[in-house]
Amino acid sequence: MKATDVVEYALADFNSNKFKTLMSSLGIIIGVMAIVAMMSISDGVFSGVSAEFGDLDLNQIILLPQSLEDQSGGMGMSYGIAQTSKPPARFTDRDIQTILSTPGVVEVNPKIEAYGTVSYLSENRSLSIQGISPQNEKKLAATLDKGRFLSPSDRYSVVIGSKIANGTFPKNIRTGSTLTIYNQMTGKSQDYTVVGILKESNGSIVTGNPNSYIYMTQAGISGFATQDYYDIIYITCESPDRVDEIAAAVKENLAKTHRNEAFDFVTMKSFSQAITAIFDYIKYLLGGIAGISLVVGGIGIMNVMLLTVKERTKEIGLMKAVGATTANVRNLFLIESMSLGFISGLIGLALAFVVMLIVSSVIGMNMGVSLTNAAIGIAFGCLATTIAGVYPASQAAKLDPIEALRTE
Repeated sequence: MKATDVVEYALADFNSNKFKTLMSSLGIIIGVMAIVAMMSISDGVFSGVSAEFGDLDLNQIILLPQSLEDQSGGMGMSYGIAQTSKPPARFTDRDIQTILSTPGVVEVNPKIEAYGTVSYLSENRSLSIQGISPQNEKKLAATLDKGRFLSPSDRYSVVIGSKIANGTFPKNIRTGSTLTIYNQMTGKSQDYTVVGILKESNGSIVTGNPNSYIYMTQAGISGFATQDYYDIIYITCESPDRVDEIAAAVKENLAKTHRNEAFDFVTMKSFSQAITAIFDYIKYLLGGIAGISLVVGGIGIMNVMLLTVKERTKEIGLMKAVGATTANVRNLFLIESMSLGFISGLIGLALAFVVMLIVSSVIGMNMGVSLTNAAIGIAFGCLATTIAGVYPASQAAKLDPIEALRTE
């Protein structure tokens, strides 16, 4: 028998038993649909979360005045409260120069994090304030919507995020408005002029939400606070490939002056890799759970194929009597199985597209089916049906033609 004859014969059997074919393939259809949909939803969520993280600079190191090991459990945790073995480091301009002198460091951007009670038109709100170096904030300056950005010489001028300007107070804030910032800890207050308003933009889990910050120069912080050290320092390296090497060198240099103080590093490269690894794990875990449907569907197809062998015993005997070999019969049933898996996979893939359209419209996030996920779904569908068809095909091939022809 020619290969084309075997395929034609297999498809003819599907057409003559449409209901049986549909029922036997239902498990595979559902399984493929579930695998593709689950993996696509995972990819969509990852894309959405990545957008919330913002653009991560893989050549960036974040220096924190605390030990991450103490904050993550173990000996540093006691009754739910983080206990550090060393006091947090207090980084000053001297440390900035030390970092800048480290080979491979391109830029250092220290920041002061503060909080204060902000008064505008007799309304008070507790807001986050960030003391920045304007010359190092090119990305932030690029999101300016109204007014101007800060200059290094500004002392009592501020730039505010879009959420601060629109919605935080009963009346929207405009450029030229005056904000009074009061610090309850120090009892100091200072008036600041709004010189710029930023566009609404995505922040990141690292830099925070730029829409909810008040930005001023580090000198301006002294108007209401007495803090003279940096809370967080962003270090830009010359290459993402040298991030770990440079971080180790910076740590060694700072340890000379902060030997008994706690500090640690976070690299954007390792952070990005960790996030990707977590979502890959979730993606394939969901796909594996959905794959249970394929196993169930494969068992169903095996049962149907075994019944088919019994129903077609006489037909198989006739085929062998007119010259069909054992291999021909085996291939016939295997091709029937594979074809059923492929066709069921295509139907399941079509249903997965429909499911993703519904999910996208419900949650308001653009989710699609990637070519990789589609290929994985169809491949698993074909694999499940092929494996399920091996035993029935072997049983059919072993039938004795004389005994098969005697069957009524």
